[in-house]
Amino acid sequence: MSEFDWSVLDQLTEEVGAEILPRLLRTFYGEATAKIAEFDRLSAANGDRAEMHRAVHSLKSAAGSFGASALASLAAGIEQKIEDGAWTHDPGAAAAVNARFDAFKAAVVARGITV
Repeated sequence: MSEFDWSVLDQLTEEVGAEILPRLLRTFYGEATAKIAEFDRLSAANGDRAEMHRAVHSLKSAAGSFGASALASLAAGIEQKIEDGAWTHDPGAAAAVNARFDAFKAAVVARGITV
């Protein structure tokens, strides 16, 4: 699996136009940041599993919609552990998710997309 699936972002660009893409990415960035923070907060507090699942599921879906394959895959793995009842707080999980998210944002900039 590649860390990024640029064909997804290219298709989205074709569908909405290059002038709209930065706005969509800003929305994704804001929502993803909130979902990551929510996941981290709930996980650290051994919080509500259903809420944690919703946060990770939303992140997984949104990441996939923008071609952030590694981020979507990582979120999917966490989601599966939650669904299986096997999730225990992993202090490095949010850091790993943040690292994948930051890598995607940097790669978007490297592709010449100004967000």
